Amino acid sequence: MMKFFSFIFLVITISGCSYLSNKFESFAESKNTPAEPTVEIKKINYCASGSKLQYISEDESLLKFYKILSPAIFENKNISFIQKAIMLSLIEMSRRPDESSPYARLQVYLKLDGKNYYYDFRPKKLEDDTKMPQLKGLDYLTRKFLPKKNLLSIAANLDTVVPASINVSTELEAFLRDNRQDLLKNETLTNHFFKGDEALTKYETFQRVSFKSLIQQYQSSVYSKDSDYDFDINGLDANKVQKENYQANCNYDISKELSLRDELLASELKKAHTVGISEGEDFFLAVTSATLYKPFKTAPKMSYFMKARPSPLPLPVCELKGKGQDIILFSSDGRNPVQHLQHLISYDIDQIDSSYTLNEMLNFSRHLFLSNPDRILYESKRGRKAQLDFFLAMNFPIYHVETLGNVFGHATFKSDKKQESSLHIDDRSKARLWCK
Repeated sequence: MMKFFSFIFLVITISGCSYLSNKFESFAESKNTPAEPTVEIKKINYCASGSKLQYISEDESLLKFYKILSPAIFENKNISFIQKAIMLSLIEMSRRPDESSPYARLQVYLKLDGKNYYYDFRPKKLEDDTKMPQLKGLDYLTRKFLPKKNLLSIAANLDTVVPASINVSTELEAFLRDNRQDLLKNETLTNHFFKGDEALTKYETFQRVSFKSLIQQYQSSVYSKDSDYDFDINGLDANKVQKENYQANCNYDISKELSLRDELLASELKKAHTVGISEGEDFFLAVTSATLYKPFKTAPKMSYFMKARPSPLPLPVCELKGKGQDIILFSSDGRNPVQHLQHLISYDIDQIDSSYTLNEMLNFSRHLFLSNPDRILYESKRGRKAQLDFFLAMNFPIYHVETLGNVFGHATFKSDKKQESSLHIDDRSKARLWCK
Protein backbone atom coordinates (compact mmCIF):
# COMPACT_ATOMS: atom_id res chain seq x y z
CA MET A 1 0.00 0.00 0.00
CA MET A 2 2.80 2.41 0.82
CA LYS A 3 4.48 1.67 -2.50
CA PHE A 4 1.19 2.42 -4.24
CA PHE A 5 0.80 5.71 -2.37
CA SER A 6 4.36 6.64 -3.24
CA PHE A 7 3.73 5.89 -6.91
CA ILE A 8 0.46 7.75 -7.16
CA PHE A 9 1.93 10.71 -5.31
CA LEU A 10 4.89 10.81 -7.66
CA VAL A 11 2.67 10.88 -10.73
CA ILE A 12 0.43 13.56 -9.27
CA THR A 13 3.47 15.53 -8.22
CA ILE A 14 4.71 15.51 -11.80
CA SER A 15 1.36 16.35 -13.39
CA GLY A 16 -1.00 17.64 -10.73
CA CYS A 17 -0.01 21.28 -10.29
CA SER A 18 1.45 21.91 -13.70
CA TYR A 19 -1.12 24.31 -15.16
CA LEU A 20 -0.59 26.99 -12.51
CA SER A 21 1.91 29.15 -14.35
CA ASN A 22 4.33 29.15 -17.26
CA LYS A 23 6.91 27.82 -14.82
CA PHE A 24 5.27 24.35 -15.00
CA GLU A 25 4.75 22.00 -17.91
CA SER A 26 1.15 21.71 -19.11
CA PHE A 27 -0.82 18.48 -19.26
CA ALA A 28 -0.45 16.48 -22.47
CA GLU A 29 -3.84 17.17 -24.00
CA SER A 30 -5.15 17.46 -27.53
CA LYS A 31 -5.20 20.92 -29.07
CA ASN A 32 -8.84 20.35 -29.89
CA THR A 33 -9.78 19.69 -26.27
CA PRO A 34 -11.77 22.62 -24.84
CA ALA A 35 -9.99 24.54 -22.12
CA GLU A 36 -11.06 23.72 -18.60
CA PRO A 37 -12.76 26.55 -16.72
CA THR A 38 -10.53 28.29 -14.22
CA VAL A 39 -11.43 28.77 -10.60
CA GLU A 40 -12.74 32.28 -10.00
CA ILE A 41 -11.02 34.07 -7.16
CA LYS A 42 -13.77 35.75 -5.18
CA LYS A 43 -11.66 37.45 -2.55
CA ILE A 44 -8.27 39.04 -2.02
CA ASN A 45 -5.90 36.32 -0.81
CA TYR A 46 -2.77 38.50 -0.71
CA CYS A 47 -1.95 42.20 -0.66
CA ALA A 48 -0.59 44.05 -3.64
CA SER A 49 2.89 45.56 -3.57
CA GLY A 50 3.05 48.72 -1.54
CA SER A 51 0.66 47.59 1.20
CA LYS A 52 2.43 48.76 4.34
CA LEU A 53 -0.09 47.41 6.84
CA GLN A 54 -1.93 44.09 6.56
CA TYR A 55 -3.90 41.89 8.92
CA ILE A 56 -6.14 38.84 8.80
CA SER A 57 -9.81 39.06 9.72
CA GLU A 58 -11.88 35.97 10.52
CA ASP A 59 -14.64 36.89 8.07
CA GLU A 60 -16.11 39.77 6.09
CA SER A 61 -18.11 41.19 9.00
CA LEU A 62 -15.02 41.50 11.22
CA LEU A 63 -13.35 43.82 8.71
CA LYS A 64 -15.79 46.53 9.79
CA PHE A 65 -14.98 45.87 13.46
CA TYR A 66 -11.25 46.19 12.89
CA LYS A 67 -11.62 49.16 10.57
CA ILE A 68 -12.99 51.11 13.55
CA LEU A 69 -10.05 50.03 15.74
CA SER A 70 -7.40 50.52 13.08
CA PRO A 71 -6.64 54.25 13.63
CA ALA A 72 -6.27 53.80 17.41
CA ILE A 73 -4.18 50.62 17.26
CA PHE A 74 -2.85 49.35 13.96
CA GLU A 75 -2.22 52.70 12.27
CA ASN A 76 -0.98 54.35 15.47
CA LYS A 77 2.69 55.22 14.94
CA ASN A 78 3.24 55.47 18.70
CA ILE A 79 2.52 51.75 19.15
CA SER A 80 5.31 49.35 18.21
CA PHE A 81 4.66 46.49 15.82
CA ILE A 82 5.08 43.74 18.42
CA GLN A 83 2.65 45.53 20.75
CA LYS A 84 0.10 45.67 17.93
CA ALA A 85 0.52 41.93 17.40
CA ILE A 86 -0.01 41.23 21.13
CA MET A 87 -3.08 43.49 21.18
CA LEU A 88 -4.54 41.74 18.16
CA SER A 89 -3.98 38.37 19.82
CA LEU A 90 -5.79 39.49 22.99
CA ILE A 91 -8.71 40.85 20.99
CA GLU A 92 -9.03 37.60 19.05
CA MET A 93 -8.95 35.65 22.31
CA SER A 94 -11.82 37.73 23.66
CA ARG A 95 -13.82 37.28 20.45
CA ARG A 96 -13.44 33.52 20.02
CA PRO A 97 -13.34 31.82 23.45
CA ASP A 98 -14.34 28.55 21.76
CA GLU A 99 -11.14 28.42 19.68
CA SER A 100 -8.64 30.91 21.09
CA SER A 101 -8.71 29.98 24.77
CA PRO A 102 -6.03 31.09 27.26
CA TYR A 103 -5.53 27.33 27.75
CA ALA A 104 -4.73 26.78 24.06
CA ARG A 105 -1.35 25.84 22.64
CA LEU A 106 0.21 28.86 20.91
CA GLN A 107 2.59 28.73 17.93
CA VAL A 108 4.18 31.97 16.76
CA TYR A 109 6.34 32.83 13.77
CA LEU A 110 7.71 36.35 14.04
CA LYS A 111 9.93 38.48 11.86
CA LEU A 112 11.08 41.59 13.68
CA ASP A 113 13.87 43.99 12.71
CA GLY A 114 15.25 41.55 10.15
CA LYS A 115 15.38 38.54 12.51
CA ASN A 116 13.13 35.47 12.44
CA TYR A 117 11.74 33.74 15.55
CA TYR A 118 9.62 30.64 16.01
CA TYR A 119 8.00 29.67 19.32
CA ASP A 120 5.73 26.84 20.39
CA PHE A 121 4.21 27.57 23.80
CA ARG A 122 2.80 24.54 25.67
CA PRO A 123 2.92 23.03 29.15
CA LYS A 124 5.92 20.83 29.88
CA LYS A 125 3.46 18.13 30.86
CA LEU A 126 1.01 17.77 28.00
CA GLU A 127 -1.65 16.32 30.26
CA ASP A 128 -1.49 19.42 32.48
CA ASP A 129 -4.67 21.36 31.72
CA THR A 130 -4.21 23.95 34.47
CA LYS A 131 -1.74 26.07 32.51
CA MET A 132 -2.41 28.90 30.08
CA PRO A 133 0.08 28.60 27.20
CA GLN A 134 -1.44 31.38 25.11
CA LEU A 135 -1.21 33.99 27.87
CA LYS A 136 2.24 32.69 28.78
CA GLY A 137 3.31 33.18 25.18
CA LEU A 138 2.04 36.75 24.98
CA ASP A 139 3.62 37.50 28.36
CA TYR A 140 6.96 36.07 27.20
CA LEU A 141 6.90 38.09 23.95
CA THR A 142 6.15 41.25 25.91
CA ARG A 143 9.05 40.72 28.30
CA LYS A 144 11.47 39.79 25.51
CA PHE A 145 10.67 42.48 22.96
CA LEU A 146 9.07 45.23 25.07
CA PRO A 147 11.25 45.42 28.21
CA LYS A 148 9.86 48.85 29.16
CA LYS A 149 6.27 47.57 29.10
CA ASN A 150 4.32 44.70 30.59
CA LEU A 151 1.32 42.66 29.53
CA LEU A 152 -0.90 44.17 32.22
CA SER A 153 -0.35 47.73 31.00
CA ILE A 154 -1.00 46.67 27.42
CA ALA A 155 -4.25 45.00 28.52
CA ALA A 156 -5.35 48.07 30.47
CA ASN A 157 -4.69 50.27 27.45
CA LEU A 158 -6.68 47.88 25.28
CA ASP A 159 -9.69 48.15 27.60
CA THR A 160 -9.91 51.88 26.80
CA VAL A 161 -9.95 51.30 23.04
CA VAL A 162 -11.90 48.11 22.29
CA PRO A 163 -15.72 48.39 22.54
CA ALA A 164 -17.24 46.63 25.54
CA SER A 165 -19.70 44.85 23.23
CA ILE A 166 -18.38 42.60 20.46
CA ASN A 167 -20.31 41.22 17.50
CA VAL A 168 -20.89 37.49 17.20
CA SER A 169 -19.06 36.20 14.14
CA THR A 170 -20.40 33.60 11.72
CA GLU A 171 -18.25 30.83 13.17
CA LEU A 172 -19.04 31.70 16.79
CA GLU A 173 -22.74 31.70 15.91
CA ALA A 174 -22.33 28.18 14.51
CA PHE A 175 -20.56 27.04 17.69
CA LEU A 176 -23.30 28.47 19.92
CA ARG A 177 -26.01 26.88 17.78
CA ASP A 178 -24.37 23.47 17.55
CA ASN A 179 -23.62 23.31 21.29
CA ARG A 180 -26.76 25.04 22.56
CA GLN A 181 -27.89 22.34 25.00
CA ASP A 182 -24.45 21.89 26.57
CA LEU A 183 -23.85 25.63 26.90
CA LEU A 184 -27.19 26.17 28.64
CA LYS A 185 -26.01 23.90 31.47
CA ASN A 186 -23.41 26.50 32.48
CA GLU A 187 -24.81 29.66 34.08
CA THR A 188 -21.84 31.86 33.18
CA LEU A 189 -21.98 30.89 29.51
CA THR A 190 -25.76 31.26 29.45
CA ASN A 191 -25.53 34.81 30.81
CA HIS A 192 -22.97 35.82 28.18
CA PHE A 193 -24.17 34.08 25.03
CA PHE A 194 -27.94 33.62 25.36
CA LYS A 195 -31.09 35.69 25.38
CA GLY A 196 -33.42 33.56 27.37
CA ASP A 197 -33.04 30.07 25.93
CA GLU A 198 -31.93 31.29 22.51
CA ALA A 199 -28.26 31.53 21.56
CA LEU A 200 -26.97 34.80 20.16
CA THR A 201 -26.89 35.00 16.40
CA LYS A 202 -24.66 36.66 13.86
CA TYR A 203 -24.34 40.43 14.32
CA GLU A 204 -25.74 40.35 17.86
CA THR A 205 -23.27 41.35 20.55
CA PHE A 206 -21.94 40.03 23.84
CA GLN A 207 -20.02 41.73 26.64
CA ARG A 208 -16.34 41.03 26.19
CA VAL A 209 -13.99 40.09 29.00
CA SER A 210 -11.99 42.79 30.76
CA PHE A 211 -8.45 42.44 29.41
CA LYS A 212 -6.94 43.90 32.56
CA SER A 213 -8.87 41.53 34.85
CA LEU A 214 -7.90 38.56 32.69
CA ILE A 215 -4.17 39.36 32.91
CA GLN A 216 -4.40 40.09 36.61
CA GLN A 217 -5.94 36.68 37.20
CA TYR A 218 -3.20 35.05 35.10
CA GLN A 219 -0.36 36.86 36.86
CA SER A 220 -1.68 36.30 40.38
CA SER A 221 -1.95 32.54 39.90
CA VAL A 222 0.45 29.65 39.39
CA TYR A 223 -0.20 29.86 35.67
CA SER A 224 2.62 32.31 34.98
CA LYS A 225 5.68 30.32 36.13
CA ASP A 226 8.23 29.95 33.32
CA SER A 227 9.37 26.58 34.69
CA ASP A 228 6.00 25.00 33.82
CA TYR A 229 6.22 25.75 30.10
CA ASP A 230 8.22 24.88 27.00
CA PHE A 231 8.78 27.68 24.50
CA ASP A 232 10.60 26.33 21.48
CA ILE A 233 10.02 22.59 21.29
CA ASN A 234 9.44 21.20 17.79
CA GLY A 235 11.63 23.92 16.33
CA LEU A 236 12.02 24.37 12.61
CA ASP A 237 15.71 23.40 12.56
CA ALA A 238 15.08 19.77 13.45
CA ASN A 239 13.60 18.71 10.09
CA LYS A 240 15.26 20.06 6.97
CA VAL A 241 14.69 19.19 3.32
CA GLN A 242 17.57 20.48 1.22
CA LYS A 243 17.18 20.76 -2.54
CA GLU A 244 19.31 22.37 -5.18
CA ASN A 245 17.60 25.75 -5.14
CA TYR A 246 16.01 25.98 -1.72
CA GLN A 247 15.67 24.60 1.77
CA ALA A 248 12.52 23.68 3.68
CA ASN A 249 12.64 23.84 7.49
CA CYS A 250 9.61 22.29 9.18
CA ASN A 251 8.44 21.17 12.61
CA TYR A 252 7.53 17.76 11.12
CA ASP A 253 9.62 15.43 9.01
CA ILE A 254 7.95 15.94 5.65
CA SER A 255 10.47 13.75 3.83
CA LYS A 256 8.68 10.62 5.04
CA GLU A 257 6.31 8.67 2.84
CA LEU A 258 2.71 9.79 2.69
CA SER A 259 1.56 7.24 5.23
CA LEU A 260 -0.89 8.57 7.77
CA ARG A 261 0.78 9.71 10.93
CA ASP A 262 -0.74 7.71 13.76
CA GLU A 263 0.08 10.37 16.32
CA LEU A 264 -1.83 12.99 14.32
CA LEU A 265 -4.92 10.92 13.72
CA ALA A 266 -5.05 9.52 17.23
CA SER A 267 -5.69 12.97 18.57
CA GLU A 268 -9.14 14.50 18.36
CA LEU A 269 -10.02 16.64 15.40
CA LYS A 270 -9.78 20.25 16.39
CA LYS A 271 -10.03 23.66 14.83
CA ALA A 272 -7.30 26.22 14.96
CA HIS A 273 -7.55 29.97 15.29
CA THR A 274 -5.36 32.26 13.23
CA VAL A 275 -3.84 35.66 13.94
CA GLY A 276 -1.80 37.50 11.34
CA ILE A 277 -0.48 41.03 10.99
CA SER A 278 2.25 42.60 8.86
CA GLU A 279 3.78 46.06 8.83
CA GLY A 280 6.55 46.88 6.40
CA GLU A 281 9.16 44.11 6.67
CA ASP A 282 7.88 42.86 10.04
CA PHE A 283 5.17 40.22 10.36
CA PHE A 284 3.53 38.11 13.06
CA LEU A 285 1.73 34.81 12.48
CA ALA A 286 0.13 32.90 15.33
CA VAL A 287 -2.13 29.89 15.60
CA THR A 288 -3.82 28.43 18.67
CA SER A 289 -5.09 24.86 19.03
CA ALA A 290 -7.02 23.19 21.85
CA THR A 291 -9.87 20.81 22.60
CA LEU A 292 -12.71 22.03 24.81
CA TYR A 293 -13.88 19.85 27.66
CA LYS A 294 -17.46 18.63 27.86
CA PRO A 295 -19.49 19.38 29.83
CA PHE A 296 -18.35 22.97 29.37
CA LYS A 297 -16.78 24.40 32.52
CA THR A 298 -15.62 27.89 33.41
CA ALA A 299 -13.11 28.74 36.12
CA PRO A 300 -13.76 31.40 38.79
CA LYS A 301 -12.67 34.90 37.68
CA MET A 302 -12.02 33.65 34.13
CA SER A 303 -15.26 35.06 32.72
CA TYR A 304 -16.63 33.07 29.75
CA PHE A 305 -13.41 31.20 28.95
CA MET A 306 -14.07 27.47 28.95
CA LYS A 307 -11.69 24.87 30.29
CA ALA A 308 -9.69 23.36 27.47
CA ARG A 309 -6.83 20.98 26.88
CA PRO A 310 -3.95 22.37 24.79
CA SER A 311 -3.30 20.35 21.66
CA PRO A 312 -0.77 17.58 22.36
CA LEU A 313 0.74 18.13 18.92
CA PRO A 314 1.68 21.33 17.10
CA LEU A 315 0.14 22.30 13.80
CA PRO A 316 2.48 21.85 10.83
CA VAL A 317 4.55 24.85 9.77
CA CYS A 318 7.30 25.14 7.16
CA GLU A 319 9.84 27.82 6.40
CA LEU A 320 10.84 27.78 2.70
CA LYS A 321 13.94 29.68 1.70
CA GLY A 322 15.21 29.95 -1.86
CA LYS A 323 16.80 32.41 -4.24
CA GLY A 324 14.81 35.61 -3.83
CA GLN A 325 12.12 33.73 -1.93
CA ASP A 326 11.16 33.53 1.75
CA ILE A 327 7.85 31.75 2.47
CA ILE A 328 6.27 30.73 5.79
CA LEU A 329 3.24 28.43 5.65
CA PHE A 330 1.03 27.01 8.40
CA SER A 331 -1.38 24.15 7.69
CA SER A 332 -4.48 23.57 9.79
CA ASP A 333 -7.94 22.03 9.83
CA GLY A 334 -9.00 18.52 8.86
CA ARG A 335 -7.13 15.26 8.97
CA ASN A 336 -3.38 15.09 8.49
CA PRO A 337 -2.63 18.72 7.56
CA VAL A 338 1.03 17.73 7.10
CA GLN A 339 0.16 16.24 3.72
CA HIS A 340 -0.84 19.62 2.30
CA LEU A 341 2.63 21.02 3.00
CA GLN A 342 4.23 17.85 1.62
CA HIS A 343 2.33 18.29 -1.63
CA LEU A 344 3.17 21.98 -1.96
CA ILE A 345 6.88 21.33 -1.48
CA SER A 346 6.78 18.56 -4.07
CA TYR A 347 5.16 20.95 -6.59
CA ASP A 348 8.43 22.77 -7.31
CA ILE A 349 7.53 25.60 -4.99
CA ASP A 350 11.09 26.87 -5.40
CA GLN A 351 10.03 28.13 -8.86
CA ILE A 352 7.39 30.41 -7.37
CA ASP A 353 8.59 33.98 -7.77
CA SER A 354 5.61 36.18 -6.92
CA SER A 355 2.58 36.45 -4.66
CA TYR A 356 0.39 35.83 -7.69
CA THR A 357 1.94 32.46 -8.57
CA LEU A 358 2.01 31.40 -4.92
CA ASN A 359 -1.70 32.21 -4.70
CA GLU A 360 -2.33 30.12 -7.82
CA MET A 361 -0.52 27.20 -6.25
CA LEU A 362 -2.43 27.48 -2.98
CA ASN A 363 -5.71 27.51 -4.91
CA PHE A 364 -4.88 24.32 -6.80
CA SER A 365 -7.03 21.26 -6.05
CA ARG A 366 -5.92 19.29 -2.98
CA HIS A 367 -6.12 15.62 -2.12
CA LEU A 368 -5.48 13.46 0.92
CA PHE A 369 -4.46 9.81 1.19
CA LEU A 370 -6.36 8.13 4.02
CA SER A 371 -6.50 4.57 5.28
CA ASN A 372 -8.82 2.34 7.30
CA PRO A 373 -10.42 2.18 4.81
CA ASP A 374 -7.94 3.11 2.06
CA ARG A 375 -9.28 6.03 0.05
CA ILE A 376 -8.50 9.39 -1.50
CA LEU A 377 -10.28 12.63 -0.65
CA TYR A 378 -10.21 14.96 -3.64
CA GLU A 379 -11.40 18.52 -4.35
CA SER A 380 -12.91 17.58 -7.69
CA LYS A 381 -14.49 20.98 -8.42
CA ARG A 382 -11.08 22.65 -8.29
CA GLY A 383 -9.32 20.01 -10.38
CA ARG A 384 -9.04 19.31 -14.09
CA LYS A 385 -10.59 16.47 -15.97
CA ALA A 386 -7.18 15.00 -16.76
CA GLN A 387 -6.36 14.73 -13.07
CA LEU A 388 -9.71 13.16 -12.21
CA ASP A 389 -9.38 10.67 -15.05
CA PHE A 390 -6.00 9.66 -13.69
CA PHE A 391 -7.47 8.97 -10.26
CA LEU A 392 -10.35 7.00 -11.73
CA ALA A 393 -7.99 4.92 -13.88
CA MET A 394 -6.26 3.70 -10.72
CA ASN A 395 -9.47 1.95 -9.63
CA PHE A 396 -9.04 3.37 -6.15
CA PRO A 397 -11.89 4.69 -3.95
CA ILE A 398 -12.26 8.45 -4.44
CA TYR A 399 -14.42 10.67 -2.28
CA HIS A 400 -15.23 14.11 -3.61
CA VAL A 401 -15.10 16.94 -1.07
CA GLU A 402 -15.71 20.67 -1.35
CA THR A 403 -12.60 21.83 0.50
CA LEU A 404 -9.56 20.38 2.24
CA GLY A 405 -7.49 22.12 4.87
CA ASN A 406 -6.46 25.69 5.46
CA VAL A 407 -2.98 26.88 4.45
CA PHE A 408 -1.96 30.43 5.31
CA GLY A 409 1.22 32.37 5.90
CA HIS A 410 3.52 35.08 4.62
CA ALA A 411 5.80 35.38 1.60
CA THR A 412 8.53 37.76 0.47
CA PHE A 413 9.92 37.79 -3.07
CA LYS A 414 12.96 39.76 -4.15
CA SER A 415 14.58 40.26 -7.53
CA ASP A 416 16.63 42.89 -9.32
CA LYS A 417 13.45 44.49 -10.63
CA LYS A 418 11.03 44.26 -7.73
CA GLN A 419 10.34 43.28 -4.14
CA GLU A 420 6.97 42.27 -2.71
CA SER A 421 5.86 41.07 0.68
CA SER A 422 2.42 39.92 1.78
CA LEU A 423 0.32 37.81 4.10
CA HIS A 424 -1.48 34.96 2.33
CA ILE A 425 -4.83 33.44 3.27
CA ASP A 426 -6.59 30.36 1.93
CA ASP A 427 -9.34 30.81 -0.63
CA ARG A 428 -11.18 27.95 1.12
CA SER A 429 -11.52 29.75 4.44
CA LYS A 430 -13.90 32.54 5.43
CA ALA A 431 -10.90 34.69 6.38
CA ARG A 432 -10.44 38.10 4.80
CA LEU A 433 -7.32 40.19 4.36
CA TRP A 434 -7.10 43.91 5.10
CA CYS A 435 -4.51 45.78 3.05
CA LYS A 436 -3.47 49.43 3.41
